[in-house]
Amino acid sequence: MPKPYRPPAAVRPSQRPRRYRLRRRSPAVPAFWCRLTPPAGFADYLQKREWELLFSARNIPYRFDKFAGREHLYMPPLYADIARYELGALAREAAKPPVLPPAPPTHAHTGWTALLPLLLVLWHGWREGWWRCPFPWPDVSGWCRLGELDSARIAVHAEYYRFITALTLHQDAPHLWGNVLFSLIFLPLLARAAGAGHALLICLLGGSLGNVANYLFRQHAFISLGFSTALFAALGALSGMATLYQPRKALIPLAAGMALLSMLGTGGEDVDYLAHCCGFGAGFLLGTLEGWQSRYAPVRQLPQVAAWLLALLLPLLAWWWAFQA
Repeated sequence: MPKPYRPPAAVRPSQRPRRYRLRRRSPAVPAFWCRLTPPAGFADYLQKREWELLFSARNIPYRFDKFAGREHLYMPPLYADIARYELGALAREAAKPPVLPPAPPTHAHTGWTALLPLLLVLWHGWREGWWRCPFPWPDVSGWCRLGELDSARIAVHAEYYRFITALTLHQDAPHLWGNVLFSLIFLPLLARAAGAGHALLICLLGGSLGNVANYLFRQHAFISLGFSTALFAALGALSGMATLYQPRKALIPLAAGMALLSMLGTGGEDVDYLAHCCGFGAGFLLGTLEGWQSRYAPVRQLPQVAAWLLALLLPLLAWWWAFQA
């Protein structure tokens, strides 16, 4: 008798036949090109981008092919050894510790720079009658006319002291307090980078040179006064020192300084824009020189105490010249 039909037993998962998926290259990839990536493909997009930039810079032909969500790189076999050598050189270069530029020096005692705006307030108070002047000096009502930057009197009478005395004069109280506020911001930053004495000296020299450049560039007679030229000289010095210590990113501190110059130095009707720009330029040159000396010739620098005394002595000598004239 024929045996009854029995359905076959269920095939266990371990006994199921394996299915192999054949990988086919894209028609854009020649059949003889070899694969350079591991079987898992690229690790991430950054690795793919890095290889792409490297092979493009070395003029090595390559093509990408994507299969099952994984992307691979193919190239001619003759270029495979060159590509592996370049990848090894790139890995060795990345393993090296980065060479950082030398950090700019930092100085203490930055609070001594507050003495300069304090003297400005004291000087303005004497002129405006806020308190009496304890010295037997000439009538305070003529101090502004005596020390302001008058281009006509400089050209005719050679009163060159006005380049310095004009920095110590202010038109009114709001003008004074605005300069005092910004000096308490910029001067400590410059003192931290260059020292308190050098910061005051750079500020006064930069402001004086800015007034000289303003006098030389203008073709008509003018009158100017205010400490803002020296403040923008301090800002320019900060930009100059930062530019020297970051040569690869030199444009960033320079652009930041010019942005602050455009925001703070171009407002109002009675603002001397050219004086601010000249002060910034003079301070930038002095700051670059200061940074170069502190980096390459620190022994030849002027001591901080001597620079601090010289910075306070310059306006005193200028006003003594003005009173004697």
